[in-house]
Amino acid sequence: MVEKTIKEIRETEQKADDIIAEAKKQSEQLLENAKKEAHNLESGMIEKAQETAKKTCEAALDAGKKKLEEALKDAGEEIAEIKKTAKSREKEAVDAIIENLV
Repeated sequence: MVEKTIKEIRETEQKADDIIAEAKKQSEQLLENAKKEAHNLESGMIEKAQETAKKTCEAALDAGKKKLEEALKDAGEEIAEIKKTAKSREKEAVDAIIENLV
């Protein structure tokens, strides 16, 4: 009877050791899974931030190009106006030069 009790105690101890080992294994697996998930989340957040930065940069470049095109258009119009004014005053300048020579 004592042997049976000792045997039961040893079996119970072995079961407890097995349960502890399994719990430790599961906790290590859970920790590893959590690390992987955290890494994946971090990578996703970095990728999202890079995509946002890329879109912001592209938008800024587009806005800059648009402003440059507007400035070039305005400059072209101003040049055309100056040429028009110069052309209209060309006859006056020629007449003034001729008058001074005579």
